[in-house]
Amino acid sequence: MKGLKLARSSRRGSKAADIRTLSKVQRAEILGRAARLIAEVNAGSAQCFEGVAILERSANLLAIKANPVAVALAAQGPIGSRALGDAVDGVIPVFDGGTVMRSADLTRWAGAGHLVLHAPQAGLLFDPTLNQVSAGTGFPTGALIMPVTAADLVSDLQFEISGGCLALYRPVPSDRTWTTAYNAEYARRGADAMAVTRRALELEGFDENLV
Repeated sequence: MKGLKLARSSRRGSKAADIRTLSKVQRAEILGRAARLIAEVNAGSAQCFEGVAILERSANLLAIKANPVAVALAAQGPIGSRALGDAVDGVIPVFDGGTVMRSADLTRWAGAGHLVLHAPQAGLLFDPTLNQVSAGTGFPTGALIMPVTAADLVSDLQFEISGGCLALYRPVPSDRTWTTAYNAEYARRGADAMAVTRRALELEGFDENLV
C-alpha cells in the first residue's frame, strides 16, 4: 500500500474547532468508512500492518481510542479456506475437495498471523485487510466491521459473512513479535491517515477540514 491516493473534493469550509463537535456515533461511522476505503485501496494485498496503522491513526484524528490486536484467522469460503497464524491450526472445517492455504510469511509472528483494530469505547472491531483472503476463499472484498467488546476479546470470535463465508478470529495476546514492524509503519503513515480520514468525512457528509 504505497501511499493512499484518494480523490479530493474542491469544497472548502470553515475549520471547526474540534472533531468532537461530532457525536461518538458519528465519529465511529466515519472510522468505519475509513476502514472500507483502506480495504478498497488494499485490493487484497497481505498488508495488515499498513492498513491497521493507517486506521489507528485515523481513529486518533477522530478522537476514538483504538488498539491493534494480534489474531490468528481461519477463513472458510465457498471456494477454499485460508489460515493466517499457527494458533488456528486444525480449526477450519475443509469441505470435500477443499484445501487450506497458509500464510506465506509467518516469520514476524509467534502464533498470530494477522492484525485487526479494536475500538473499546465504540465496541467495534475493524479488519480493513480481510480481503487478503478473498482470492482463495470467495470472501467479499470489503472491510469487516463488527460489534465486539473488550470482554469478547478473551476468546474466539466467530462471524458468518454473506455468501457462505465463515471467519474465526483467535486473539493471541502473547504474540508481541509484530510490534517493532508495526510501530515503524505507524510512524510513517500520518499523511495517509489524514487523506483517508478527510475522504471518509466527505463521503459521510461532513466537512473534510474537521481534521
